[in-house]
This record gives sequence, structure tokens and C-alpha cells, in this order.
Amino acid sequence: FVSNASLVRPLGENARLKVTQDLADLELCLEQLVVKGGSTTSLGQMDGGRPYAELRATRNMLFWNGLENDATPATDIAKAVLREAWVKDVRPSTVLHFLVSFAPPLLSSPHHSKRMAVEEYVNTLVKYDGSVDDGEASAWMTTLACCDNYHQRASVGGNIGGGGDSRVAAILESLGPELLRRRRL
Repeated sequence: FVSNASLVRPLGENARLKVTQDLADLELCLEQLVVKGGSTTSLGQMDGGRPYAELRATRNMLFWNGLENDATPATDIAKAVLREAWVKDVRPSTVLHFLVSFAPPLLSSPHHSKRMAVEEYVNTLVKYDGSVDDGEASAWMTTLACCDNYHQRASVGGNIGGGGDSRVAAILESLGPELLRRRRL
């Protein structure tokens, strides 16, 4: 769910509230399923607690507002993202895809650049056994290709259609390698 939600674009205030409500509903349903299934393990203890921690951290991520000051350079924003408490619990692909939601239309979403449906793209990130590490490197390479394409398009035609924050590509390029490095630790 989190992988799908991070690909929502544009992510306005109403969409954030809706996704937050959906996250709360999902958490409640999963907790009830675990209890009714007779498990003595809570959601926070299953699979090392990582999926549950990501679900909870995503709520905080959704209301991140680090792009509000237009004068802040992209590298400073990337450093600020790395200092956010929620970033340690959210997969790099989720953070990168979330940031794309703030980008100008010229920066393609990763699934669009690969000409894939959202579901198909998410399936390349998360395997049925729950493993995600191979998908993280792939998501980074796809995001980097999207940034390269964005720079080429922007240099030719400018920010046609407007909207979005033109710093996002630079933030992604600065942030991606560090997110992947931290994931491996």
C-alpha cells in the first residue's frame, strides 16, 4: 500500500488527508486480522517490525513541508530530509517517489517512464516474500533516469505547463545515493 500511495501525483492537501485516513483504516484492519487470527504477536513485532514502522512513518512523511521556502537550495533540502525522524523507517523508493509528487510535470513519474501501470511497477519493487532490496536499486536507477530526462526537457523547453518545484530533480539526485547507503547499513 505504501509503495502505491507514494506514487500519487499531484499530492495536494485533500489527497494527503485521504491517504492518511486509508493508512489508519489499513492499520486497524490488519490489527483486527492479527487478533482474530489468534496470533500473540502484534503488527509491530511481525517481520522485525519494519513494515509496520514504515506504515506509521509514512503518515509523518505525507505532511513533510521542506519545500515551503523557495530560497532553500536543493542540497540543504536533501540534508534536511535525511534528518527527518521518519526517513529511517521508510524505504528509499518510497521517499524518492513521494518527492516526485512535488516535481514539475516535465519530471516523469518512474512508472510512466517505464511505461508501466502503477501495480506492475510496484511489483518490481516489492516481491511476494516481502523482500525489497533488489527493487530499491532498480527504483533509484529509474528515478535517476527520470531526472536526466527532466534536465534534457527543461533545457530545451523550460518548465512548460508550470507547476511543481524545479528543485526536486536536484534533491532526488543528491538524496538517492545516501538513502541507499543507509538502507544497506
